[in-house]
Amino acid sequence: MLNFQVMDENKKINILYRQGIYIGKRKFLNFCTVLYQLDSFYVELYYKKYRTYIDKIRVFESTELLEPYLDQIDVEHLVT
Repeated sequence: MLNFQVMDENKKINILYRQGIYIGKRKFLNFCTVLYQLDSFYVELYYKKYRTYIDKIRVFESTELLEPYLDQIDVEHLVT
């Protein structure tokens, strides 16, 4: 996670699009946020205009911050 945090924005985005697992998206204030899982951490992209301009990138490990996305995560295949 630390290595990812110190990368420049373009490299972070390239890694997310190639290796990240898309979790979901949501509206938050004036932003559209998109959540990815990458290895053992999560990355939220804050778009001012959806998929056009990234205003902020937030990296975290806490599963508590996943709560706004839980209704979008399909766990049906995990239940047998």
